[in-house]
Amino acid sequence: MKFSIITPNYNGASYIEKCIESVLKQNVDFEHIIVDGQSTDSSLDILKTYPHLKVICEKDEGMYDAINKGISIATGDIISYLNCDDRYTDGSLSIVSNAFIKNKSIDYVYGNCRLINHLEKKLYVYRVPPIFSKLLGRVTVIPWAQPSVFYKRRVFDNLGLFNNNYPLAADYHFMKRVIFSELKGQKINKVLSCFMKRVDALSVKNSNDMIDEVNMIKEELGHKNMPFLDFCFNVYRKVYNFHTFFKNAK
Repeated sequence: MKFSIITPNYNGASYIEKCIESVLKQNVDFEHIIVDGQSTDSSLDILKTYPHLKVICEKDEGMYDAINKGISIATGDIISYLNCDDRYTDGSLSIVSNAFIKNKSIDYVYGNCRLINHLEKKLYVYRVPPIFSKLLGRVTVIPWAQPSVFYKRRVFDNLGLFNNNYPLAADYHFMKRVIFSELKGQKINKVLSCFMKRVDALSVKNSNDMIDEVNMIKEELGHKNMPFLDFCFNVYRKVYNFHTFFKNAK
């Protein structure tokens, strides 16, 4: 079973080495495709030191356009994308591979994700019980953490690629389409990746635009807004993050 890991990059020189190294540590058959949007920092010099990489360097129309380019040339059985500032935990791809081998009927697997800050300090672990996936898919919360989800190739064959009309929330759009399709998923109750929570992230700097896109996606897919559930989950998330911040500050 071969993995295709796709990493979009633009001026991510400060982070991309650790991302690449986390994939190299995995004891599975893989290809790592880096789609670089013509970085102006030292990213390309770093990439040249890793001859195993498949590198595309050309202008793109945003992160999801870059990811789509990577998917289009991927040759693996399992496809996932890992942003340049994220990384896999040791042995995570072997765990994912075993899940697919044991249950050949599943189309995707997802696990827990550890959130870290730009100083790489652990913030908290994002966990979603499987029973809540469809419920969370109807509110503004992404039902699982993006770097901890892995798809069989047939998922993209069935549903197509990421929708570039949603430059900030195309992952949310795709996940909702997956959840409400007939595709079968399986939860792995382990931390499979680390997600870096950065204040300069595109979705943070353009949070209002992202909310607008999420609402457009709900309308497109026929999912009515559920203000009470939105409110409950947003309060829960803020309280949890507040508690975690002070717990880690001790």
